[in-house]
Amino acid sequence: NCSYFKHFTPGETSEIFEVTTQKEYSISAAAIAIFSVGFAIMGTICVLLSFTKKRDYLLKPASMFYTFAG
Repeated sequence: NCSYFKHFTPGETSEIFEVTTQKEYSISAAAIAIFSVGFAIMGTICVLLSFTKKRDYLLKPASMFYTFAG
């Protein structure tokens, strides 16, 4: 029921309020998604380097990058 929210934003300002909040949410969601993909790529690079050159100490940073990506 949208009549409850019209109490807080009466008149024409309700449409402006709705559009700006949706735009801000989409921008922040896009930024979080880009950071998440970056962390996943860094984790994959660490895993590939640890397997090819037998460097087991790279698995801990890789797990942290995957955790941050989640």
